[in-house]
Amino acid sequence: MAIDVLRAASDEQVIDLLRAIEDKLYETGTLVSVTGNPEADVTIEFRQVIVGGKPVVALAVQVTTDQPFESTSAHWDPLRHFVIEKYASLQCALPEPVRERLLDCPGPLVLVNGTRIS
Repeated sequence: MAIDVLRAASDEQVIDLLRAIEDKLYETGTLVSVTGNPEADVTIEFRQVIVGGKPVVALAVQVTTDQPFESTSAHWDPLRHFVIEKYASLQCALPEPVRERLLDCPGPLVLVNGTRIS
């Protein structure tokens, strides 16, 4: 099953949708608001991670910043909620088989400079 999920996650339409969400994070200033850094970078992708000791495919938001950052999960909630909201509203444009394979993926998990925050 993980192969099917990974294949769905690598669908060109999924990648385009996730890039559109990244663009909105920059355009709206949400990324800067959360990081406090106008030079911060974000990448959103479905990737294999360990959750509860098991490998699963999850929606991951990877933030890179050269500034000190808040490591509490609640601080990153605006970013998580933004990604959830945008993904929920845009996923209807995905082909049904792809969308269905990604429905059970956890996330978004937020990683800052490689450290999982939430």
